[in-house]
Amino acid sequence: MLDPTIRYTAAQPSDAPAIADLLEPYAEMGVVLPRPAGEIGEHIGNFLVAREVGEVLGAVALRDFGDGLHEVRSLVVDSGCVGRGVGSQLIKAAVDLAIARAARSVFTLTLRPGLFQRAGFELVDMERFPQKVWSDCAQCRKRHCCDEVALLLSLEP
Repeated sequence: MLDPTIRYTAAQPSDAPAIADLLEPYAEMGVVLPRPAGEIGEHIGNFLVAREVGEVLGAVALRDFGDGLHEVRSLVVDSGCVGRGVGSQLIKAAVDLAIARAARSVFTLTLRPGLFQRAGFELVDMERFPQKVWSDCAQCRKRHCCDEVALLLSLEP
């Protein structure tokens, strides 16, 4: 059941520090790539947030790789909000944004495939996304022993 007190909206420039604060512990655990507030601010138009009474509870970003391919990335939820459906709703909001941006498919690399599978994503081989591997994975500390799985959601009928 959706919590009516939580709103899912486009992030504002003033949200960048809060998003960075949410990302930091997940980055330290190796769950997401680190993203400093300055970088988040530069790409704030690609972020969505979950907000309750003005406080940012979660965030997600959408990256356009061109040719209709988008990535759901940097999905984080405040530890006190886990289990409230915030992550699932952020995924839905990111997919809706991808559709609005004329995406034909959306992928993610994650340690929590079940969350994305419930949203309709299907397991695929990571080698389908060489542009992701070249751009981000090369910088990852787990690049030689990656434990993430790739999932894809086709948006074409």
